[in-house]
Amino acid sequence: MAIVIAVVLGLILGSFMSVLVGRWETKKGIIAGRSECPECRHVLAWYDLIPLASWLMLRGRCRYCDVPISVKYPLMELAMAGTLGIYAWQYGLSTFWALSDILILFGLVALFFFDLRWHLLPDAVVFPLIGIVVIRLLWLRPDLVANGLATGAGIAALLGLLWLVSHGGWLGLGDVKFAFLIGLLFGYPGAVGVTLVAIWAGALFGVGLMAAHRATLKTALPFGSFWSAVAVITVLWPAPVFYLSGLFTPVLR
Repeated sequence: MAIVIAVVLGLILGSFMSVLVGRWETKKGIIAGRSECPECRHVLAWYDLIPLASWLMLRGRCRYCDVPISVKYPLMELAMAGTLGIYAWQYGLSTFWALSDILILFGLVALFFFDLRWHLLPDAVVFPLIGIVVIRLLWLRPDLVANGLATGAGIAALLGLLWLVSHGGWLGLGDVKFAFLIGLLFGYPGAVGVTLVAIWAGALFGVGLMAAHRATLKTALPFGSFWSAVAVITVLWPAPVFYLSGLFTPVLR
């Protein structure tokens, strides 16, 4: 039952996430107002907005203008549903950690799609996540607050230096803020492991693109998406990521 509840909740949160990501450019992240078709601007009815089900029933097309609806919307809903379903299967939903974990996972998955779509990690998502992690540490693991703050500050300072030296050419300022979040969430040495695995994943992906002649050394990759994906995997299955990087820490639980 916990898994079913988690999947349904994930679909709902994924639908909300698609609104955040989809409206970012046109409405500057504002989520007020009724949803509408981006092509014909027809206001959508409630039965057009049922997560996943509406897209399937409409066969991926707008009810009013028959223009294809991007597959990115059901993909976001499925990604969030799958993430929370796996979480519930692993840990259940009745622990003290569950609420904060769900909020953190939602934010990390949203950041994955934000960076993938817009090549940015918005403060409107990163800063609330930092606040949630701080509150969680103070409430449940005050012994880890100093570790998290020091780790976050250290990794953020290192990336901030790279940002300054490259004048923003190697990475964005959003990556620096996200680095603080990762350090705070996983502590030392866990955050180092998450970061290393993300770098390796991004490098391998880039090499694969170049081998397929779809990218060059100057092609910008959404590193925040790799970082977010590894962070999500680490929340769900911490040991494999830390062991892969040669590090381990019980910071998460």
